[in-house]
Amino acid sequence: MKRLFLRVLFFATLASCKNGKSPSRLKYTIAKDSNLYIQIYRTGLLEINTTAYLTDSANFSINLGTYDDETAYIDCKVKGDTVLAEEKKYLYNSNMLADTMQTAETKVYSLIALKKLHNFE
Repeated sequence: MKRLFLRVLFFATLASCKNGKSPSRLKYTIAKDSNLYIQIYRTGLLEINTTAYLTDSANFSINLGTYDDETAYIDCKVKGDTVLAEEKKYLYNSNMLADTMQTAETKVYSLIALKKLHNFE
């Protein structure tokens, strides 16, 4: 009986770790240029992480990355057909106050290519 309980608890924990896009996990949506949106979802076991998706709601939705929103964020810049997705992290001074930002990762996407793929992650 104890083993059955532990197995059920284990699988329930695994199921709650899924980083899926469900309406109940949506935190907010940011409107960008050219009918683009960044959708922000709570993820992880305790929903303390954040996952950002870039979408136009009709042709594609792509995962931009997962981060801790207390120490980082992801932003997109649209330049013509190119989308630059940048993950920025806070750098802290000796008083533990965020004083500067550092770009940790940059991803480049083509809007034409994304619309042709019809990829919904």
